Amino acid sequence: MSDRAPEYRPSEYRAASAHILLNTPGVRSSVGSATRDFDAKRAKAYEEVESDLWRDWASAVKANVLSRLDEYLVQAEESLRANGTKVHWASSADDVHQVLRSIVEENGVQTVVKSKSMLSEELEVNHHLETLGVRSIETDLGEYIIQLLDEPPSHIVGPAIHKSLEDCRVLFHEQLGTPVDADPDELASAARNALREDFLSADLGISGGNFLAADTGTVALIENEGNIRLTTSVPRIHVALVGIEKVVPRLVDLAGFLQLTSRAA
Repeated sequence: MSDRAPEYRPSEYRAASAHILLNTPGVRSSVGSATRDFDAKRAKAYEEVESDLWRDWASAVKANVLSRLDEYLVQAEESLRANGTKVHWASSADDVHQVLRSIVEENGVQTVVKSKSMLSEELEVNHHLETLGVRSIETDLGEYIIQLLDEPPSHIVGPAIHKSLEDCRVLFHEQLGTPVDADPDELASAARNALREDFLSADLGISGGNFLAADTGTVALIENEGNIRLTTSVPRIHVALVGIEKVVPRLVDLAGFLQLTSRAA
């Protein structure tokens, strides 16, 4: 695995890359198959709940938050600080980069483990950490595959949705020494073993945040791989990148939002 983050690529380059990628043999088939599978599972999951009622409820809660956003942000900050959390406000990517730089320099950070975060992608966090001489490792399996390939993710839920099983077999054989005919379970096990060492040696863990409950200062994270639990608990420092749109009034509101979010993903 390369010790450097994927090469910095502006949005214009990524748009051109997407066009090229979609005209690459096999990619349309891989993306189409995965998308149909996602859609079928999502539709089945929504059948289990009164999804329209939950959507209406969630929309009303969010409308309330937007109408009183300043109040909820102040409450969230107070609750976070009461929990012993350091709060940094940032209005731009440069602000975030400066905060990360100060944390890295003050704590002698050399290695970072990251869970999947679209906000960190938008902020080019890996690229910034690379300029500081910090090794940043993606721990979500899809993001890990993409990082091994030195490519940007291609999908918000499935970062490596455009890669076939054969693509992953070749990659893991070259990078991790797995058999050329390894099955998906063997590939996942190889990634798990490699990442375990990174978790244990990392100085800093970076995650996003699915929700931030203003009344308790709770950052809620949803996962299905176990990597977020390790990212947030094993390194001595945890940084959560949370946009203001993630704020909800109360911790109990998560019971409703989780009904929708888990199915949408």
